[in-house]
Amino acid sequence: MKLLKDNKGVARVIEAFLASIILMSCLALVPAPSTTNNSTGNLVSTENNVLLSLDNEGHLATLIDNRDWTTLKDCLESALPLTTWFNLTVFDQGMNTLNPFPICNAGPINEKVFSVDYICVSQNSNYTIYVLQLQLSEVGLT
Repeated sequence: MKLLKDNKGVARVIEAFLASIILMSCLALVPAPSTTNNSTGNLVSTENNVLLSLDNEGHLATLIDNRDWTTLKDCLESALPLTTWFNLTVFDQGMNTLNPFPICNAGPINEKVFSVDYICVSQNSNYTIYVLQLQLSEVGLT
């Protein structure tokens, strides 16, 4: 009989239930994170990784020393995904453009273009310094 008259436990269960409903409704109102930031981070990371991998053992500087722009373009096309637009400009120490024509795979496919500058040093006896500016854009970024 005493157990049936003790209503304190029922009040605590109802209180916990209402608190959990309030907590769940607050979590439902929090907006989901945007995927563009993640894509942006991936694109910038891709830029750095591509340039670092092409510069492995001085390969990138050798292509620039030999002014082999076609092979440089082919290397970039093979290293980047098909849905990525790129434009590479090579500068000397005085920031004069070295490539006589654009090293790119088409026109920009998106308004958001991300750019990274990369410094490359030739391994020949002159130790020429090159500044590379790689611009990337990806289909689907808004």
